[in-house]
Amino acid sequence: MPKATHYTVVVIGTGFGGTMTAIPIAREIVRRNKGESILMLERGTWWTTAVGTVQDKEVSTFDFLVKKEQPVQFWSTPNNFRGFIDIFTRCFRRKKNEDGLYDFSVLGRRGLLGFLGRQNDGVGVVRASGVGGGSLVYSNITIRPPNLIFDDNRWPLTWTNAERDGFYDLARNAIGHGVLWALNQPGQSLVPPAPVVVQAGSVNTGLSNVVTRTAGLDPHWVVKPDPNNSRGLKQIQPPPNPVPPGRLDPHNDLWIDRARLFQGAISQLTAEFGTVDLAINDFDPANPGNQYDAAGNAKNYCERQGRCNVGCLPGARHTLNKQLMAAALGSPLPFPNGTPPIFQNNELEIQPLAEVDVIGARPGGGYEIRYAQREKEKPWRTTPQVVTADKVVVATGCLGTNELLLRSKQRGTLPNLSERTGFGFSTNGDYIGFIEGTKNRMRLTRGPVTTSFGHFNTGTPQTGADTSKFHNVEDQGIPPALGSIVGSGVPFIRRLSRSHHSQFFIVWTAIRWAWKVLVHFIASFFKNFAVRQDIFETDDEILAKMLCVVAQGSEAAVGQFRLGTNGRDTPLRVKRTDGKEFWQDSIYHEIDATLARLAPIVATNPNRRFENPFVNLLTAELNANAVPVAHPLGGCRMGRDASEGVVDEFGRVFDKTKSGPRPFYDGLYLADASVIPTALGVNPSLTISALSLRVASKIIAEL
Repeated sequence: MPKATHYTVVVIGTGFGGTMTAIPIAREIVRRNKGESILMLERGTWWTTAVGTVQDKEVSTFDFLVKKEQPVQFWSTPNNFRGFIDIFTRCFRRKKNEDGLYDFSVLGRRGLLGFLGRQNDGVGVVRASGVGGGSLVYSNITIRPPNLIFDDNRWPLTWTNAERDGFYDLARNAIGHGVLWALNQPGQSLVPPAPVVVQAGSVNTGLSNVVTRTAGLDPHWVVKPDPNNSRGLKQIQPPPNPVPPGRLDPHNDLWIDRARLFQGAISQLTAEFGTVDLAINDFDPANPGNQYDAAGNAKNYCERQGRCNVGCLPGARHTLNKQLMAAALGSPLPFPNGTPPIFQNNELEIQPLAEVDVIGARPGGGYEIRYAQREKEKPWRTTPQVVTADKVVVATGCLGTNELLLRSKQRGTLPNLSERTGFGFSTNGDYIGFIEGTKNRMRLTRGPVTTSFGHFNTGTPQTGADTSKFHNVEDQGIPPALGSIVGSGVPFIRRLSRSHHSQFFIVWTAIRWAWKVLVHFIASFFKNFAVRQDIFETDDEILAKMLCVVAQGSEAAVGQFRLGTNGRDTPLRVKRTDGKEFWQDSIYHEIDATLARLAPIVATNPNRRFENPFVNLLTAELNANAVPVAHPLGGCRMGRDASEGVVDEFGRVFDKTKSGPRPFYDGLYLADASVIPTALGVNPSLTISALSLRVASKIIAEL
């Protein structure tokens, strides 16, 4: 339970928005030294690796959190089908498992399997539930959208290009090294105060380009691949001669196969491609001093296990739970005594398993937050709790913030919210596609889950001049635990999508596929059966000649949220205000067209195409066109006033009954993906962080 009933600031949510606002505010509270405090409420639990860290096998973060009496779970560890079973049964959030990590919501009316039938709204959202929010499950991608995104009139920003550059650089350091480290750098003046009042070393080693097969290779060996000669495996050896900067070298076999082959292929379609900046520690022999923290403890580095989305066992990813643990609880390093928390006087508290129900404005000022506190061992049991605060920052993610504000408005606790609450939702053009039968072995289970990107339609002749069609394509790895499911499921889905589209033929195709698998399994017990049997392939072999890509693009951002009206509805419903289905947005046609050009470059069969199992599957008979969304945006978009948006550009929530210079709910802020007014067309974590640091700067100025 929280140590107090009233706080100076309550931050709801611990993801990118919550962390980027809470830590700077806590830093300012220390400087002010007025006995103030900040509380973070998180509906999920702590998540960490079940094994010791790479460099020190005696240290276990799991044990450290248990000693601190914190609720904690560990990532699923098996890298095989048992891992999939563990993820599905233990790590998915559902009834009687409310402390699960993955929260998959298909918005609409409940039906068979959650989406079959004619009741879904066309959107299925995957989000995280845990201390650290989306950083626990994202692909580590730290990418900035092109400036053309901010040319849209729906962005009411007054910040100059220089200020925007400054906040993006600050966000890169906050993710790559740590928020406090970033704030303490010389010359940083975006988030006051300028004097260093809280000492903190770098939690991480900075952003990395992870494309080599193993950590610690000589960086001079790392060169880009030849787009005209994407060859398969060879003996690993460095190039015989130095490679001029920028040259694409065909002899670089030190690259991860997927990165080398994807960049070689995508470079034939666009001039803007490259290696993504990843929020992952990677060993750098050119900078060995960066591999240790201020106390001399070795930092973990990437082992290329391909598990980023299901939990990094080495602990190399820059998940925000690391920063929050060090700030509020301390660290298990150095072993065995550990390190005390950075904020030693309880300036920052974190309360897990606290699911907020409603926010209400108090007559005398400030806010009342009502939430359900779940039991640590039996999370389905809850106790109603109330806490008050002078200021509140809502940072529960796009779906969470929209649901919370719509509910608070409906119940009359925040009756003066803008009438635009719930409007402007965007899928961010999220897309996933698979293609089988690649010319070379892609090895989807090796390396980080994403290594490379390609931009299209950025306004140049080399990429396409129509910026309204901007989109971004990235390679996507598959965790080994999901290898057999994806390797068998994608061909099965392809057969279904080619079948007649009546329910009878869909069921018949499924029966034929299952019968074939059973026959092969029985036949495998007889010695005369073919020696090379697909059924005995490892998860790596099943995925060896398959490529998976993800994409984002300039989607229209015209969705509207509303609350569900009865027990059959999901808590949140959504629809497009232009009458179209979400999958009918023009950006998906653009992405399909790009992938149609990419397919013959990577596939042996020129007639093969990328399959999106969620959008192309089964067409209208089962109405399964639910766009899978990992980066939902908007719904509480920023605007110039309450007639245009829910918040201003600093995240201050409008009160529609007020006018003048401060037409806001005093002390109520939003800082997450819900405030973004358009699609970004890229992974949004860096933009959310930059905007939230700007919100934190405004809150500090108004304390």
